[in-house]
Amino acid sequence: MKTVYTCLFFCFFAILWSGNSFSQLIPHNDQKIIDAVDSNMYYRNELTGYRIQLAFDSEKSTIDSLRIKFATVYPKIETYVTFEAPYFNFMVGDFRTEIEAEELKRKIIGGYPLTVIHRTKIKLPRID
Repeated sequence: MKTVYTCLFFCFFAILWSGNSFSQLIPHNDQKIIDAVDSNMYYRNELTGYRIQLAFDSEKSTIDSLRIKFATVYPKIETYVTFEAPYFNFMVGDFRTEIEAEELKRKIIGGYPLTVIHRTKIKLPRID
């Protein structure tokens, strides 16, 4: 009787490990989940926040000189230059709140052609 149970035990595991449908899992990929994960990859490092616009001009050289001037005084604050025809826009900072942006605005007001706070998509702020 003991040999019958032993034989059945080995036969059962031989069937399981033989590659039958018992041992194979087929994943189901829902297209809605795949699309949601893909769209989340784009927005993962962005959130809604504030930047300060310091200038806009049709001459990129003017914007570049202002950018260098700002970066030498505030090296840890990110600077951004975008082009919206026919002007180049110079913006600084990645502020989560308007109060943070307002603090920098008070420090630099009068040193640049503009100091306008804009609500926009920002990158995650630096932690150093």
